[in-house]
Amino acid sequence: LLTIFTLNNDFLYKKEIMKITSIEVKSEDESTNPFGFKEKYTTKIIEGKITNGKRKNSKESIIYEESYSSLVTDKYKVGDKVFISNHDIDELKRDTYIVVITSIFIILLYLLGKIRGLITLCLVSINALVFYFLLELYFKGMNLLLLCMLESIFFTCISLLVSSGKNKKTLCAIISTIISTILLLIMSLIIIKLTDYKGTNFNELSFLTVPFEDIFICELIVGALGAIMDVAITISSSICELIEKDKDISKKALIKSGKMIGKDIMGTMMNVLFFTYLCSGLPIFVLALRNGYSVSNYINNNFNLEITRFLTGSIGIVITIPISLFIAIKIFKKDDK
Repeated sequence: LLTIFTLNNDFLYKKEIMKITSIEVKSEDESTNPFGFKEKYTTKIIEGKITNGKRKNSKESIIYEESYSSLVTDKYKVGDKVFISNHDIDELKRDTYIVVITSIFIILLYLLGKIRGLITLCLVSINALVFYFLLELYFKGMNLLLLCMLESIFFTCISLLVSSGKNKKTLCAIISTIISTILLLIMSLIIIKLTDYKGTNFNELSFLTVPFEDIFICELIVGALGAIMDVAITISSSICELIEKDKDISKKALIKSGKMIGKDIMGTMMNVLFFTYLCSGLPIFVLALRNGYSVSNYINNNFNLEITRFLTGSIGIVITIPISLFIAIKIFKKDDK
C-alpha cells in the first residue's frame, strides 16, 4: 500500500517532478586526466511530462550530460521520476525505492523474529532519538565524552535487555560491556597522552568546526561498542548454556570452553570491524587511485584514521573475551568446583 502511495504522491512535493518518457543520445565524448585515465561523457536529450504543480501534464525537454563513473551524475532510464529546477535535473525521486527496501526489511524482521523482531526495530528508532537528543545537549555546552559514555551505557542496557530478555546472561553481558568499554576508554586516553596524537593523520576530520580531540575518542568508543556487546552476549550465553547442559561442569572446563569460543568469534568480529571501516573509505580510495595517488600515500594520508578505529575496536573485542568469561563464571558458577 505504501509503495502504491509513493508511486502517486507527486502532489505532496513543492519541487517539480518529471516522469521521463524518452532518452536520446546527442553526442559522446571522452576526457583524459593528467594521469592518463580516460572517462566517457554522454550528452543526452531527456524528455518527459511534469506530474505536479502549476505546469502539470506539460512536456519538458532537458539536455543532460552523464559521466561513465556517475560520480556527480546519475544514469536515468525511461519511467524514472526526477526532481527538476531551472530546466535541469536535480536528482531522482527515491521515496518508492526507500519504501520497498524498508518494507522488505520489516517483513523479514517479523517473519524471523516475530514480535521481538519488531521490538528490535523500535529499539533502533529509540536509540536514534536518544543519539539526536544527546547531540542537542552537546550543542548546548555539555561535555561530549561524558555524553558518549552515558549514551553507551544506555545503548548497552536497552539493546541487551530487549534482545536477550531480563535474565542473568543479560546482566553478565551488560556488566562485561560496560567494564570493557571503560577499560578501552582508559587505554585510549593513556595512549593519546603518551603519543600526543602523533602518527595519525586527521585530514578526514578537517571539515570539523570544533577541535578533533572532542570527536575522536567518542568515535572510537561508539565504533567499538557494537562489537563489544556482541562478544559479551555470545560469551555469556555460551557459559549459561554449558552450565544448563551440565550442572556439574568444573570452572576449569568452563574456562577452557570459553577460551575456545572466544578464539572462534574473535577473528570473525575483527573482520566485521575491518570490512565496515574499509567500505566507508572505499569510494574515496578508488577516486584517489584514479587521480594518481599511490596506495601507500593514500593509506598514510587518509586511511590510517580508519586503521586506528579498527585497531581500537579490535582491542575492545580482545579484552571483552576474558572479562565476559570471568564475570559469567562468577555469576553462574558460584561453587568452587
